[in-house]
Amino acid sequence: MPRHLILITVILGMVLSLGALPLLAADSEGQAAGSQVEAFRTLQERLDSLEDELDLYKREANARKALMPTREEASERRKTEEVLRATEEDTAEFVLLKSRTIEMRYSLAYSHSSYDRVATETADGLAYQYVDIERESYYSLINSIGVGYGLMDKVSLSASIPFIYKYQVSGEDQSISDLGDMSFGLSYQAKQETAKWPAILMSFGYVAPTGRSPYKIDPDNEMSTGDGAHSFSVGASFSKLLDPVIVFGAVTGGYSARVTGLDQKRSDGYSQVMVLEEVRPGHTISYAFGLGFSLSYTTSLTFRFNASHTSSAEFRLRPLYGYNARVYEGDDSSTASFSISTGWRLSPKTTLSVGLGYGLIGIESYSINASIPFEFSL
Repeated sequence: MPRHLILITVILGMVLSLGALPLLAADSEGQAAGSQVEAFRTLQERLDSLEDELDLYKREANARKALMPTREEASERRKTEEVLRATEEDTAEFVLLKSRTIEMRYSLAYSHSSYDRVATETADGLAYQYVDIERESYYSLINSIGVGYGLMDKVSLSASIPFIYKYQVSGEDQSISDLGDMSFGLSYQAKQETAKWPAILMSFGYVAPTGRSPYKIDPDNEMSTGDGAHSFSVGASFSKLLDPVIVFGAVTGGYSARVTGLDQKRSDGYSQVMVLEEVRPGHTISYAFGLGFSLSYTTSLTFRFNASHTSSAEFRLRPLYGYNARVYEGDDSSTASFSISTGWRLSPKTTLSVGLGYGLIGIESYSINASIPFEFSL
């Protein structure tokens, strides 16, 4: 090949090579720019995902905050619980225990009642009777041991065992010391307290006839320490803080099961002896309301009114020497009392409660009670 053709070929090759360099560079720059765009797009997607997750966490945190009580609400709740604990034996109606919390409570109650009774007696050696006025007095001392357990945040269980001592001054003095009727209860918080609405608790109770039944003793020479029937109750209570006053109340309905298989001898007031075979206790409805004050960080004062009404009971009796049993119906009965209670905080988990009650209907009566709880968590 001629030299000039070789030279021209070499020059053309060099020119073509130099012209391809910018194209290669441009292509490399385009690939790099595309990689940067893709990386930026991926980063933006990750940022958007993180923002969505953060927004979700914020919404969940706000929801938890809305459900959790504020410091002010928690303080008000503690104040309400401290005051309501001074209501003594009905604490479980108004105050729930925290979950997995056990409370042991010891209570001591003393009561006295008396009235004048018109008695007819026969004088020795005389054929006529004369009327005498006798003063009958009854004294009782009840030691109770109770236990409560917070099954869940809104459910509490309770049980109580009473030991009773009774003394009667009427003609011949009588006394008895024995176990009373055991009680069991369940409380459920149906609604928490809000700015407009009170806290509402539902309660369910059962009383077992573990004490000495009034239908299985000699009524002329013995005393009872129980009601003698299986009893069930359901109730609702409310409490509301209207600073500085706490308003509370409760309504309870009670049902007692029929008592059968009895063989108790009773006098009819004349010369015939009757045998009690069956009793149908009356139904009971009771209510209570009151006011409480938190006087200081350690002291509270509570005023409470209690009342109950029991429908007439039915008694099936037959003559001792006969078979024609008859059903006798008793009378309705009502009771009412007014009580003042105070509570002293001994520690963050212990409050001593002392109360004084006075009967408003029927015979003269008053009562003094004291209780102290011991609370600990599992």
